[in-house]
Amino acid sequence: MTAQLRRIVLSTASAVVLACVIGRTGPAAQAPRPTGGPIAIVGARLIDGTGTAPVDDSVVVVQADRIRAVGSRATVHVPRDAEVVEAKGKILTPGLVDVHCHINQPPEDMKRYWIAQLRWGVTTMRSAGNDKPETVPLFRQTRDGTLRAPRAYTAGQGFSVSGPYPGAPTFKPTTPDEARANVRSLRAQRVDFIKIWMTTPKFPPEVIAAIVDEGRRQGIPIVSHVTDVASLHQLADQGVTDFLHNPVDQPVTPELVAYARAKKLTFAPTLANIESRWFYYEHPLILNMPMLQDALYPRGKAMLADAARKEQTLSAPDFSQRKARMREQTYPFIKAMSAAGVRIVTGTDCGAEASQTTPFGHATHREIQLFVEAGMSPLAAFRAATLDAARVLTRSEDPDYGSVRAGKAADLLLLDGDPTADINNTIKINKVMRAGRWMTQE
Repeated sequence: MTAQLRRIVLSTASAVVLACVIGRTGPAAQAPRPTGGPIAIVGARLIDGTGTAPVDDSVVVVQADRIRAVGSRATVHVPRDAEVVEAKGKILTPGLVDVHCHINQPPEDMKRYWIAQLRWGVTTMRSAGNDKPETVPLFRQTRDGTLRAPRAYTAGQGFSVSGPYPGAPTFKPTTPDEARANVRSLRAQRVDFIKIWMTTPKFPPEVIAAIVDEGRRQGIPIVSHVTDVASLHQLADQGVTDFLHNPVDQPVTPELVAYARAKKLTFAPTLANIESRWFYYEHPLILNMPMLQDALYPRGKAMLADAARKEQTLSAPDFSQRKARMREQTYPFIKAMSAAGVRIVTGTDCGAEASQTTPFGHATHREIQLFVEAGMSPLAAFRAATLDAARVLTRSEDPDYGSVRAGKAADLLLLDGDPTADINNTIKINKVMRAGRWMTQE
């Protein structure tokens, strides 16, 4: 057993105990506070999401759904009427953000998988391009407080010539005028983003240009699936900056890094999605966690429980090459881009038709862990999963969430292990707060 694998197993064993405590079935509830007064989280080591050094023996005061004060015990007053949460020996971080999910399910199932994300500390997510018009209002309800869920954004129906899977609810315009009409229909639905899949076969350039231009006219940002350099240039030259996946058709070059930096591009590489095709077969202790089982679609559960499929995957002649290919294609990209200041953020592709083995919530933690494996520091990886991901979703350098700072949204994650000592400690979840309320079991 390698040292890295041993750390994963030990962290997972702790998380299994946690899962038994949190519970397996039934939605996790946001428990109303008895008094409505302030909450003071006292004594934790604070990782605030900005990438700066942690603050030991911190005090964070929450009032309603806002963070009211942050600092060391010596500098922050604990209100006399506060509910005090003693957190000595624990780590406090912002709630996690996943910019690349797919939750195109019936409404009751959507709510269940949102709860699964909350249990794993994911307090904000974006569903990237397969959501039917009748489900779009649910996303707004996650943000106005009427629905218990992560803060959720949607791209509604995306644009794809051939999918991304048979029967997917996507637009397939053949002319610029049709593309513009499709964008206007998305505006009428009040979606948050427009998703374009730059997969083969691709839309003609004039159709892509019409989608991007009409999106700009309607005030809807574009996000795109991109895996080749030519498509990246095509969209970035038209002002698109938000990319899911990353180019894998050629090695990363200094020229590409400089281009991405100049254009202020961001990438969500979706490493956990690629790795999920074998990772959970290799780590059955993780697979057996109740919290993980609750975060998978039924077909994904069946796939991971299929012993013949597991044997076929792990004994395939090209198995080692597949694992190596992920590292060779993506790790240098992440390392070079992040070192140059290009934003790399967490996006897992969880819930996609082709990603049935990528669980909601846990995959976000795995993405953070893989960022560190690729060469990012733990603090940089946490910033990628919190403040920087929030910046992508809000198009703001000072978003309302994603950091533990006074005045920001009270979305918090309390851990029993320090991820700066071992990044696998991200899954040692003690408590999750969303909008100022701790998640508990109904």
